[in-house]
Amino acid sequence: MRFHARTSAGVAAYIVLASTMAAGTAFAASGPSHPQPTAHTVSQDAAAPAAAKPVVPVAPAKPAAKAPAAPAKPAAPAAKPAPAKPVYPNNLNGWIAEARQVLAQHGDRVPSASAIHARAMTESSGNPRAENHWDSNEALYGGTFGLLQTIKPTFAQWSLPGHKDILDPVDSIIAGVRYANDRYGTFETIAYTKAGY
Repeated sequence: MRFHARTSAGVAAYIVLASTMAAGTAFAASGPSHPQPTAHTVSQDAAAPAAAKPVVPVAPAKPAAKAPAAPAKPAAPAAKPAPAKPVYPNNLNGWIAEARQVLAQHGDRVPSASAIHARAMTESSGNPRAENHWDSNEALYGGTFGLLQTIKPTFAQWSLPGHKDILDPVDSIIAGVRYANDRYGTFETIAYTKAGY
């Protein structure tokens, strides 16, 4: 079969063009051969070690503030021991000293020790057990008794609680002094006289 020359040339050109396009399509479809990363391939970014982050120091936690303890109450002061009771000698001077202290504690007028001593020597010669049954007081009151020779009613009226023994020298001085202070103004008024009081 014979083709026209122009027709043959056009067909030939078409075939060449079709062949070229087919080859290009095939080449494009296959593309250049590049290996694809596998599961074991590590990307360059991942393989590089991460930059170390600066360590920021952390301040230690402060302990919780404790509430101030309540101030301790001061201990109660120890009770002061009672002062020791003075010990007096068992003689005229000791009896006078003790009687003067009792009188002072009771608020009575206290005569001097020498005044009491003088009257005691006049009345009983310093004998606390002395008794007088020979004068008028014997008939009226049964006599006079003790260091300062008081009658029983006078002693009972002027003695102090705890000092009720008419033959106790301290008790006798207390009653005699209080009686004379009341009757004569002061004990010293009769302290140095020789007459009875």
